[in-house]
Amino acid sequence: MRLHFLIKTTCLLVRFKNTPNRSEVAVILPCYNVEDYLQRSLTSVFTQSYSDWHVYAVDDGSTDHTVEILEANRSRCSFEIQRHGGPAAARNRAIEMSTSPFVAFLDADDEWLPQKLARQLDLLKQFPTLGLVCSLCVLQTAGKQTVDTFPGIAATYSGRLFERLVRQCFIFTPTVVVRRRCLEDVGLFNESLLTSEDFNLWLRVAARWDIALLPEVLAITHKRPGSLSAAIAPEKRLSNGVAAIEDVRSKCPRLTPTEARALRTTLAERLYYEGSYLLLAGAKTAARAKLAEAQKLKITNWRAVAKLSLSILPNRVYRSILRSKGTLVDPGPSGNLRRFTPTDGLST
Repeated sequence: MRLHFLIKTTCLLVRFKNTPNRSEVAVILPCYNVEDYLQRSLTSVFTQSYSDWHVYAVDDGSTDHTVEILEANRSRCSFEIQRHGGPAAARNRAIEMSTSPFVAFLDADDEWLPQKLARQLDLLKQFPTLGLVCSLCVLQTAGKQTVDTFPGIAATYSGRLFERLVRQCFIFTPTVVVRRRCLEDVGLFNESLLTSEDFNLWLRVAARWDIALLPEVLAITHKRPGSLSAAIAPEKRLSNGVAAIEDVRSKCPRLTPTEARALRTTLAERLYYEGSYLLLAGAKTAARAKLAEAQKLKITNWRAVAKLSLSILPNRVYRSILRSKGTLVDPGPSGNLRRFTPTDGLST
């Protein structure tokens, strides 16, 4: 406990510098109360077959022993400590600590497979127009593993992928390697967003650069109940999801007509989900505003019209309808019918 107190007190606003020679890849590692997982993540970097990297970590105000673990690995890891500001602020600060031409992201409770950096750097060096390369990953929850795959992806998928990405986010942050020039071009993470800050950045990149998806599992993402993202309330997650898309819309005015239409459709969908959640929660005035926005963006959004009609009914009546079995269903992304639940639309 005394060591923990001394390190935290001495380093609250001070940078731990290892002053490394410039490496080709900066590994960006935000940390917040991850003492049980951090060493596993660091070890997955240390065992990469590609060796020209350096870790830049930011402790985001942890209250456990995360700082001591970073200190124990300081020969291969430069780190700073900041007051709690969220993952976007921590990642941005770590990026600013580095000067490497390539930037790779890893969350402190996830891990890489040994060939990850080698495979992705090969592709980035082969194709100079690529701004970002991601890969498939394994999603692990409570000991169960699921390989995250996307229909139709059997070979490297690359090029102008904005329209596909905005319709379905296929980028998981721990799988990303991006050119620094790309970040200098589009900007860093939006620190005003509590969630969807990563999706927001990937869309801004895809709006101006070619990107690529390697159809290989190169990372493991661990989903755990106590994570920071899991603690975000549904209404905050929904509102931030809408804000993330609105921010892309304002910052990317040069989209093609089909890309702009896809972005508008996605924004309409997120507004619909937010309005539906508010309606179920009884916030009828706010729900009507969101549903009306969704309808305005997508004139054929019959679901928004249906929910707007429901919002004029007495609370007891519309809640009974919303919760009734089989009475109100929505078509999912694939067009199949499914029953709406309050957590729909919370995945990104």
